[in-house]
Amino acid sequence: MGIKLSELTCNQLYQIWASDPHWLEILDLRTQDKYENSHIPGARLYEVDLLENYLKQLDLNKTVVLVFDSEKEEGLINKIKSRYDNVLTLNNCENWESNGFVVMGNNKNLWSQIKNEVTMKTDTIFYQLFEPQTSTYTYIIGDAITGDAAIIDPVLETVERDLKLINELKLNLIYVLDTHVHADHITGASEIKKHTQAKTGVSKKANVSCADLNLEEGQELLLGSKKIRVLETPGHTNGCLSFYFDGRVFTGDSLLIRGCGRTDFQQGSSSLMYDSIVNKLFSLPDEVLVYPGHDYRGFTHSTIGMEKKFNPRINVNNSKDSFVKIMSELKLADPKKIHEAVPANLYCGRKESDRFLTPQISDGIPEVSVHQVMEHKKNLVLVDVRRPDEFNGEYGHIEGSKLVVLGPDLLTYLQYEDKNKEIVFICRSGGRSGQATAMALEIGYKYVSNMVGGMITWNLQQLPVVRD
Repeated sequence: MGIKLSELTCNQLYQIWASDPHWLEILDLRTQDKYENSHIPGARLYEVDLLENYLKQLDLNKTVVLVFDSEKEEGLINKIKSRYDNVLTLNNCENWESNGFVVMGNNKNLWSQIKNEVTMKTDTIFYQLFEPQTSTYTYIIGDAITGDAAIIDPVLETVERDLKLINELKLNLIYVLDTHVHADHITGASEIKKHTQAKTGVSKKANVSCADLNLEEGQELLLGSKKIRVLETPGHTNGCLSFYFDGRVFTGDSLLIRGCGRTDFQQGSSSLMYDSIVNKLFSLPDEVLVYPGHDYRGFTHSTIGMEKKFNPRINVNNSKDSFVKIMSELKLADPKKIHEAVPANLYCGRKESDRFLTPQISDGIPEVSVHQVMEHKKNLVLVDVRRPDEFNGEYGHIEGSKLVVLGPDLLTYLQYEDKNKEIVFICRSGGRSGQATAMALEIGYKYVSNMVGGMITWNLQQLPVVRD
């Protein structure tokens, strides 16, 4: 990042958090009560006893921010800081809050900040685009002074149109954001990322591990001098987000114009939908403009006040019980593209045909060559299943690979990894990694392969190795 962490101020940390949050891993080491009362959005509650082991496995390109307030932990944390160049501390969030930055928890200040920013600005970029096959709206927003911009809910079929407009306007696309994992269309996020420097973002709860940014409520994304504020609005799916920006709220499939999204698949919940809309979105000022993810009747936008008053399905006068009953009686057919769209969107819009590797099947096990792995390793998850002494021993290991020993450790790892990732298993000669590949396939992984010949062949081909 071009700056020594010892010189990093709280304000500089905020700038990174709000514009490049993928650089940061914020670990909150305080008690659960303090964390729930007030924490930095995106921070994870973490046990101090597990810290050193975690740091040993961390990507060196990430900066770890440790939030703590206990004097007895200060000695340990200072000792850790002296050993790791990418560790920064923030004591008790006090500096963060005193600067007016957003914190989440029981003492939320997000909504009060939004209510003070409702006035529409004249220096705002805003374009509403439409995809007719699925009646999907895509939005381009940004700062007209700097040209920094974001695109919300792009559709794969209209990526060329969107990129053309972005180029014509000479915009600097910073973010590609999806309000949720769509079931009716494939997102254009991955395709847009190929042609720009933009980072993809989706809800942390959607478990889309290929996304650059895993967002939660309270996260701020900077566009020049402007901010996109992230709001969690689950119900249509468990990972639905809305984005507030300069007097507008982009509600995805949560709040529609005179309606709302369905709640009968992808961990949908009518009860959560009611809470998200009535208790959260409807608490925004009445004059905030509502821009949904779809419209099927010709509307382009509404306002919070109009939806509170005129939405027949969900309004301030409807009880939760009556809303849940309405939703349970809809009996809607599945979206036509659901079986194609959901798996692709869990992989940032990439379909199986977009895989980086082309494995050959041998005795039921997908296998790839060392040269394929070398060519595409930056886009793959490399899992080395040897013992720790082998990992740094005679044959070394591939840069960027993870050591997860075959056996119980690997089984635990596979329980939590994303089954849509493209994973290559590696060992000394290919035997143990073949077992690992078979294990992953049995659990339900789709895109796993065994590296033929293992690290022996990798070394014979004089490909680069590292030793920690």
